[in-house]
Formats: sequence, C-alpha cells, structure tokens
Amino acid sequence: MAHTAARQLQGHPLMDLGRRPALRLRVLATRAHLDGELAAGADPESAETLRIRAAQLLRPRYRRRLATAVEHLVDELDSYRGPRLSSAVPFLRDQVAEARPTLLSVVKVLRSSERVHPRGVAMVWRLLSDPASPLYLRTAPGGLERHTQVALDCLVGQPWVSSPGAPPVEGGGNGHR
Repeated sequence: MAHTAARQLQGHPLMDLGRRPALRLRVLATRAHLDGELAAGADPESAETLRIRAAQLLRPRYRRRLATAVEHLVDELDSYRGPRLSSAVPFLRDQVAEARPTLLSVVKVLRSSERVHPRGVAMVWRLLSDPASPLYLRTAPGGLERHTQVALDCLVGQPWVSSPGAPPVEGGGNGHR
C-alpha cells in the first residue's frame, strides 16, 4: 500500500521539494567534478546537477569573487619584492606576467553584466584551483596564456568549442575554496 502511494506521488511537486536538499548536497559534494565536466564542454542541460552547478557559477557574487581572485594574482605579481615566507601556493610568475593582459580581460568580463557561459567560468576557476594548472606547473612557454585565452573565449564566445592547440585544464580540481 505504501509502495503504491509513493508511486502516485512521483512527479508531484511535493516530491521534488524532498529531493532538492539532497540534490544540492550532491552538487556541493561533487562540485570539483562538475566543474571539470563543465570546463571540458559538458552541456549544463544534460544533467540536473550540471544545471545547478552552472547556475551557481553564473551568479554575480560568484563571478565577482572569481574576478577578485584573478586580480589578487595579478596584484601579487605587480607587488612582488622577492621571496618571502608564505603559506600561499607559489605560482609561476613568468607565466602570469606573460598572461597578464588576458587575465585582466577575464577580470573585466567576469565583473561586467555581460552574459557569460558556465564553461568559461569553470575553466577560470580550474586555472586557479587545479594543482596541475599551468599557473603552478611548468608547461611549454605560453601555456598559461593559451589556457587563459581559451577560458576567455569560452566566457564570451563559443562555449562548446575549444581553440585548437589549447585544451581545457585537465586533471582533478580541489573543489571550491
């Protein structure tokens, strides 16, 4: 009898209310994975978890926080006065110096009211948070610039197509900070 009643409630708006907290917890627990999928070009409409995560990435507050993180990176480069003791993960200063104009363009787009694509937002986040990012690991010269340019293109341009020769950041992210 209870089984029949549960079947009758499937698809009922009240059943969706019970699923929402569990779904939001699943998104929270898997956001690094979801960000990786979005950065790789997954369609946000292909799964409810991706749709929710994409909506989170597009929130003005999230965009401002991400823009601030990129600005801090550039500011740290500009104010560098030699090695010092810090708990911050060291980044490759030469790569950031080379990518500086593109990084500042990313900041401008993230701070604007212009519509952006979740793929680009996820790519920018992964550039900052993924330990395998060319921000932290030495790659071919211009690696960070190429990845940042692809992220910028995906923010404002075609979100499902990568520029040739510059795939999205691969590897596991460390989640949301």
